[in-house]
Amino acid sequence: MSTEAHPAPFGTTYPDRVFPGIAMDRVRAYAAASGDDNPIHVDEAAARSIGLEGPIVQGMLLMGLVDTALAEWLPQGTTVKLSTRFALPVAVGSPVTIAARVVRADTEAGRPRATLRIFVRDGSGKAVALAEAVVGL
Repeated sequence: MSTEAHPAPFGTTYPDRVFPGIAMDRVRAYAAASGDDNPIHVDEAAARSIGLEGPIVQGMLLMGLVDTALAEWLPQGTTVKLSTRFALPVAVGSPVTIAARVVRADTEAGRPRATLRIFVRDGSGKAVALAEAVVGL
């Protein structure tokens, strides 16, 4: 057993990462790049027709923000797995806050890794997604 300290010990919390309002031009660019042509992301009338207050940010764009936060918190790490459960839509223009805590610190094949529980909140503070990431360190 190694006597070295784990680089991301159990219970470690990371500072909130706040992404300013996600603008429509970013949502449109993501839609074009990803091929996600669902109009609820870019068309006000389409979003309202299904009961939304307006266009919403793509879930995969939000996951990209989570991965960006992971890279900032653990720059030496490699994301091995990232899974997300979405609870609520995020309105275009809303800021997003991402917070994380290490819920497991172990090793695999002699390499340390950390499992993080990640909370995604919209500008009003509502939890919009819960993610879990396994990061090799």
